[in-house]
Amino acid sequence: MVDARIKLVDGSGAAVKLTDVNGNAIPYAVTNVADGSFTLYLTTGTPTLPLFIEAAGTDGTGTPVVLHSLLQSTTAPVVANITPLTDAVVAELLGANPLTIFQSAASNAKLLANLGNSSMVSAAAAQIIGIVGANLNNAKISSPSTLNLFQDATFTTNKLGVDATLEGLRIQIVKDVTGADQLQLSNRFVPIQSPEVTVNLATAETQLGKGSSGNLASAITSSTAKTTVATSTLSNISSLDTLTVAINNLIGQRAGASISQTTFAPLMSASPTQPSPPLTTGTGPYFYNGRNATQLEQLLSNYSANNYQLSSMQITGCIDDPIPSKGCINFAVSSVVTDTTGKLVDVFSDGVTFNKSTTPNWTISGNGRYTTLGVYPVAYAVFGLNGSLTNLPTVNPAVGVQVNIQSQDSNGAQIAGNSEVQIPSGQSVPFAYCSMSVLCIWPTPSILPTATGDLSDTLLQQPTLGWLGSVDAQQGAKYIITYQGWLGFTVQGPNTNSTANAYLPAAPPASPAQSVFPAIDGVTSGAPLTGTSIASGFTISWLNWANANPNMRVISVRTVIVSTGSPSVITDTPIPLGNVTSIRVNPATLPAGFTPTSYEVWIGAVDNLGRRFYTQMVGSS
Repeated sequence: MVDARIKLVDGSGAAVKLTDVNGNAIPYAVTNVADGSFTLYLTTGTPTLPLFIEAAGTDGTGTPVVLHSLLQSTTAPVVANITPLTDAVVAELLGANPLTIFQSAASNAKLLANLGNSSMVSAAAAQIIGIVGANLNNAKISSPSTLNLFQDATFTTNKLGVDATLEGLRIQIVKDVTGADQLQLSNRFVPIQSPEVTVNLATAETQLGKGSSGNLASAITSSTAKTTVATSTLSNISSLDTLTVAINNLIGQRAGASISQTTFAPLMSASPTQPSPPLTTGTGPYFYNGRNATQLEQLLSNYSANNYQLSSMQITGCIDDPIPSKGCINFAVSSVVTDTTGKLVDVFSDGVTFNKSTTPNWTISGNGRYTTLGVYPVAYAVFGLNGSLTNLPTVNPAVGVQVNIQSQDSNGAQIAGNSEVQIPSGQSVPFAYCSMSVLCIWPTPSILPTATGDLSDTLLQQPTLGWLGSVDAQQGAKYIITYQGWLGFTVQGPNTNSTANAYLPAAPPASPAQSVFPAIDGVTSGAPLTGTSIASGFTISWLNWANANPNMRVISVRTVIVSTGSPSVITDTPIPLGNVTSIRVNPATLPAGFTPTSYEVWIGAVDNLGRRFYTQMVGSS
């Protein structure tokens, strides 16, 4: 987790005050970027136990993550592990999403007492350990039943033991159709549409409260009570970080020097092993979402010139689609990049492959795609420039599925052309180049689309083009994208159409609360945004919204200025990496004779399930 913030409340639900090493009061502690370790200094040596701990940050993909843990005793060594497994146990003890309880801890002291009940903690931990038992055994843990998930002073992020188990698991908390919190646990390398194990959290807490007469197994609502494991898939991951070490060694040896970009070539697969069926038409040289081998070498060379270092690599999924029966061959990975002061400067993402005959055994192999592809569940709400929810559209907030097909590289050169997206229910939706960073929906065959800056450029929803049925909005729904790969406006190869699958990470939120949509601090009916400030550039802060939604982060800010008879002026402002809660919005460049008729501000955010929430603020002045 990138630069995670650690907060605590005590057994009464009161916030625990922290200090830094010099005794100065701080609102939260921060984890080490490289390995996630942390140290807490309490203002009192005798806090009211148990302690309820929260870690909020982002993972290597930029997805927000909020995890929880507990501390029952201050007996040395005073260690608190915070992992998805501890979050799962705490969720059972509380009978709800720990995030929700932490935010209102003062009014939930009765539930917090469960965290200090050793019998309940042991029973919940035993059930979670039993559910993932095959994964623990595969990680060579000889006696899983004796694991201490909460106070293991030997735990490190070295892709061995419990850490190796976590690399192969998907653990999340979602609400079912009735709004009840459900814990889902699955092998990370199986389709996400049907979680392997589902636990009703309210039932779990009730049964734990009954002590020896309780039936904790009754909280499992799925047909299976065990997660599976891709044995061969994870057999070599313990050596994955040798690739990181090799990259960092080259950076350290040549930092600031004039080096040949090809220095990094031995760490790359010149012709990566393609999955079956191949992700592109035939096999070819390295490509990762439009980045070719030369561009990768340039990127690593830039890291070297600045003496940037990569953290351990996080496995984010399997590139092979479908996953071979013998296990994944090509992995998607991410790594945090920091400067010499430990500041986050980049996130490195790519594909890697295990090779017995190379040193290191892992090489950077890409994913064979000419461009970045993704589908995302979306909810959006329309507000006035004063922050008040409007009466239009008729359904506000509204939902849909956003299709992103990257069409330009970082320099603005086109990398993808006309494309087609087949939605799960069988219909196909055409997309075309619209001089924006992503392709736009192409409704009229004889007329290429013009970007409006609105979500309608990329959003599929009822009842517009690309009707969405229930099957299209399910978690794990497969979208088949056929796209044309370009480089420098040159179509690639004799057969340029490539086909790849994209999977919906979660269902669109059914009835999102207004509070989850990003809100700008200080915007009220008495202090609205103005067209003048939108056009000339302005500073916005969303700190209050961020504090209320630690499982979300802002990912985009866009202004759109509309004029009758002229294309809209669309201005995007990049969001820096890290814990950012304010930015300076870029000014718009209006062409001569352009007369604005309305102004829009779009703010996009993503939550821990991969769902996107957009705020549209619109007005005429």
